[in-house]
Amino acid sequence: MTNFAAAAPYYARFRPAYPKAVYTHIRTCFRLDRTQHLLDLGCGPGTLAIPLARYAAVVHAVDPEPAMVAEGLKLAEARGAVNIAWQVADASRLPDLGLPKVMVCTMGRAFGWMDRSQVLADLDSVITPDGGLAFVSSVAPPEPPPWLKVIEMVGANYLGPDYRTRYGPAVGPVGGLDDLLAGSAFSHVETAVFEQSLEFTLEELVGLQFSFSYTSPDVLGDRQAAYEADLRSGLARFDPAGRFCETRQTVCTTATRR
Repeated sequence: MTNFAAAAPYYARFRPAYPKAVYTHIRTCFRLDRTQHLLDLGCGPGTLAIPLARYAAVVHAVDPEPAMVAEGLKLAEARGAVNIAWQVADASRLPDLGLPKVMVCTMGRAFGWMDRSQVLADLDSVITPDGGLAFVSSVAPPEPPPWLKVIEMVGANYLGPDYRTRYGPAVGPVGGLDDLLAGSAFSHVETAVFEQSLEFTLEELVGLQFSFSYTSPDVLGDRQAAYEADLRSGLARFDPAGRFCETRQTVCTTATRR
């Protein structure tokens, strides 16, 4: 994974949390009772790992970016999530991590950066016979919020019209997930969708952009200050009150063996 070292503090501070119902859903699907081990692969700063820790004996949180793990450690300590075992490691090293058998492996959009077929094959030997996978990801609404046009225009001006794909996941987002799972050991798939209303301040919306791989400080480099100034100016003109609302859907796909 690339472009996330300098983005890590922004990711930890400005990425919206998933709805609480997502974690309740995972707990119910896998009958979590605080006795099982979980794995959060590509954990970032613990977006999934920290809320799920209350349902597990141990959550093994693995991410290839040391800055993300450092942010996760700080957040976990602040929230009293002491039963998380953090590791800096790439998903390609999964067989060498010395993990115990886990009931559930959770993954967010980081799955799009992985060798997905290989990771699914490796997970077959890590997950208990009655366990499975849970993929969690926010999806764009059918009608994007109107303020997104301002963000896209500024991003394109500084990084080119294809900046999202150029600096995004090398193998694309979690598209085609059903087909991948159909060819894996975890071919029984169910999907639940959760709706969430969000409201950002100007500060939050600007900070959020620096959490993405395609507009991270590493990508913007010495253009970051000018990009931020133009983004703030454009968004302030769009809504002088500084209230940016969005209705977002979070998709949770669970996959188990048949």
